Amino acid sequence: MKLLVFFLLLCSTTFAQTIDFETEKSIIKETLSQYFNDNPNSVASYLKGSKGFKMATFGLKMGIAMEEDEAKKNDLIKNLKEFDAYSDSLVDVLKTKKINVQLSDTLYAYKYVIGSSNLQKKEDWQEAYDFLLDDFEKNDLARLDTIIGKAYIDLIKKQIDYKGTDKIIQRNELNHGYYQYTDASKPCEDELCIKADKVYRAVFNSSGSKGCYLVSFYCRNGICRSFVFIEKVNNQWKYVDDYPSWLVDDL
Repeated sequence: MKLLVFFLLLCSTTFAQTIDFETEKSIIKETLSQYFNDNPNSVASYLKGSKGFKMATFGLKMGIAMEEDEAKKNDLIKNLKEFDAYSDSLVDVLKTKKINVQLSDTLYAYKYVIGSSNLQKKEDWQEAYDFLLDDFEKNDLARLDTIIGKAYIDLIKKQIDYKGTDKIIQRNELNHGYYQYTDASKPCEDELCIKADKVYRAVFNSSGSKGCYLVSFYCRNGICRSFVFIEKVNNQWKYVDDYPSWLVDDL
């Protein structure tokens, strides 16, 4: 009986280790393109149905509804029509061209750096957990697109405690959908380019149904980084949402 209990505990706590690196890489490849489709740095986010398109059209429509000056209202209506036409034109562009994503040739192991608190300590983590729980179960500040649940907080903790190592990859192993990954020596001068930075290795829950990795990219503040949450649905991995890492580790 003791041996049986030990075996069951071992299986429940080591499932993530059974996801080998090739599988991990394939999962990141499948979901990274979905993440970039919602990233404002990607023109694909302005395709109809995507997050950027919805946000931009909502803003313009709200402006039209609230604007009292007729001339300004007409300008906004014109902008909405032009943006709609721009979104349609992207469909044709992306049939023949790819979005170049400048990216490191390494999948990095996330290294948590101790700041004003040490989230590797039980007491400090509990305080951070209560803060995160408010976002993940209430989302009052709308940091997430929707309520995704506390299970993903546990994956943030797994990243904080992660002991994996960096792994070199061929960038083109991540090519998928609208995206091809290139090094920073190539020009990044048009809208079909994203100045990304790093992708970090994934961790998974005990059942292998949810995962979390990180992505960093250049933004107005220098480097922005997010935890990227994913889920396996009907044997397909799907991007769920992302969360700014600076709320956890000051970056």
